Amino acid sequence: MPRKNSSIPKSTELWHQFVQVRLDIFLKALDILYIKDDMKENEDIISKALYPKIVKTCFEHKDKPEPPAWDAKKGAVVDEEIVLESVVKRPDFTFALVDQTAEKVEMYTIYLNIECKCIGNNRSSSWNLNMNYINNGINRFDCLTHEYGKRTKDGIMIGYIISSNKADIQKEINSELPKNIEKLNFVSKDKVEKISTKFIRENVEPFDFKMHHIWVDFTK
Repeated sequence: MPRKNSSIPKSTELWHQFVQVRLDIFLKALDILYIKDDMKENEDIISKALYPKIVKTCFEHKDKPEPPAWDAKKGAVVDEEIVLESVVKRPDFTFALVDQTAEKVEMYTIYLNIECKCIGNNRSSSWNLNMNYINNGINRFDCLTHEYGKRTKDGIMIGYIISSNKADIQKEINSELPKNIEKLNFVSKDKVEKISTKFIRENVEPFDFKMHHIWVDFTK
């Protein structure tokens, strides 16, 4: 018998609109972000520089959405979650949607988690940036130690391209993705590009999940 997604926001259209606005915010913020060469080796420094651009983009947006929390702990939503390891994890950025139509406290505040990683050529023989995008990025949306995207149908991965090129990076990542994650299909040479892929999760509900990938090329 197929597993049933028991934790999905009731207001599907509300959530969809919420996600689309935040994707647009990140696309515009990343497009105006300039990174110096000495900043490219540290994803935390890049994200730190990105945050004012996100705030500016939120301010200029017609809906004036609230900026995301930056590097904030997830926190427990119900008492039973206090003991979980995942509640102290800190996604790079988090947007919160308050659903006033929710019938359960677990669904009252819904979180859109964003994780950011540098991608490109390896920094050393022992550190693979592109595998890190998978192992410590995408996988955090389906592991019980992090549970990013819990109770939601969408998550966002940001790839900071600091070396190499989009095609080669994509080829390497696709060769290592497990079968339950749809392969990436970036096609343009734009500075910023977004794609959305299917992710059939095995550990974190809802199992039918959509992973939005936004890659920004800082090599140009």
